[in-house]
Amino acid sequence: MRASEREPGHDAPVQAAPAGVRSAGPHGVLALQRQAGNRATAALVLARREAAPKALREGAKGADVILLQVHLNQLDEVDVALEADGRFGPITAKALRQFKAAHGLGASAEADAATLAAIGLALAEPQEPEKIAAKLFALGAAAYSRGDFAAAYDFFTRTSTLADRPGVLFSRAQALRRLGGRRAEAIALYEAYLATDAPGRAKDAESALADLRTPERTGDADKDADTARKIFAHGAKLYEQGDFAHAYDEFTRAGEVVDRPGIVFSRAQALRRLGAHGAEAVALYEEYLASTDPGRRKDAEDAIAEIQGPAATGDEAADTKAAKASFEGGAAAYAAGHFGRAGDAFHISGRLAPGRAGIIFSEAQALRRLGGHAEEAAGLYDAYVAAGGERAGEAAALAEALRSQGAAP
Repeated sequence: MRASEREPGHDAPVQAAPAGVRSAGPHGVLALQRQAGNRATAALVLARREAAPKALREGAKGADVILLQVHLNQLDEVDVALEADGRFGPITAKALRQFKAAHGLGASAEADAATLAAIGLALAEPQEPEKIAAKLFALGAAAYSRGDFAAAYDFFTRTSTLADRPGVLFSRAQALRRLGGRRAEAIALYEAYLATDAPGRAKDAESALADLRTPERTGDADKDADTARKIFAHGAKLYEQGDFAHAYDEFTRAGEVVDRPGIVFSRAQALRRLGAHGAEAVALYEEYLASTDPGRRKDAEDAIAEIQGPAATGDEAADTKAAKASFEGGAAAYAAGHFGRAGDAFHISGRLAPGRAGIIFSEAQALRRLGGHAEEAAGLYDAYVAAGGERAGEAAALAEALRSQGAAP
């Protein structure tokens, strides 16, 4: 039960947009970097590599390339924003040449031992946060443009820790609104943006808030019911289209206008289909079951059982069989791009067959692609490394990318 696929990104130029668990051994250094926030630990990561690491050049792929790209992104003297996709292409070469030129290391686009050592030393020096933030913002803007709103939000969120700018707040709100399922957070971000001294896109923010907020109750039961019916119908259409995140948002708005058991059930259904919100979905199903008219009682009870998954029996053969079935369901969901549901299935599989490195890696992959779970995914990659997974180098590189950039390919 091992998921081995990782869809590669693209080594493409990123245009700057307007600013607007832990492992032991060498990889344990990554935990220090997270806890202490000390750039010198990045140099330790490089220093603990083999005495004569293999030189990296155009055409190279893999974990070492991911680390090279992530580390170049962390240096303020390199202004090229790199997609840390593990593919050494012409844009990575351009960034590397820029670094080497600044340090008198020649004109070749090759990362040899001397170059890697120089990068390690440079990482130990203080960096200018605004320059790093500009690169991460550009990566977020590129992700947003290609419709990857989860990665865009993660990049923008990491950017916000380096540069407190109104434009970054607005961009985080935009990404969350397009992602769906996190309406209250998006509203709070838009409101925070409007409260800044320079909300240059105030009209856009106010328009977005008008779409996200729920119309106030009028006190007229018929009018309120009609308003809720229209909002619910829109949510139902989105649900049929497979947009469960925005369907949930619309069902929630409808429920804020009128209190109906059917709306509670629909909210739970949308969250279950979305995935990664198991506790919230179960709470909604239980609320529905406690209502005066739970007409779909069996459906709600079956849904709760699905979310919670089978309990371990202590029979190793039976538990392994159940874990395999759950894992296969997760793999199918992952292949279809349903990363929340994939993560849920992998989590159940891991509970039934604890300690399996392949299951740990697969859950990390799903959470990374889902977005908004950078620390959780990084912790799972750490656990995979500690479990001795054969893709430990890749897992460690992805964990570092998540912690330093907020997102990984």
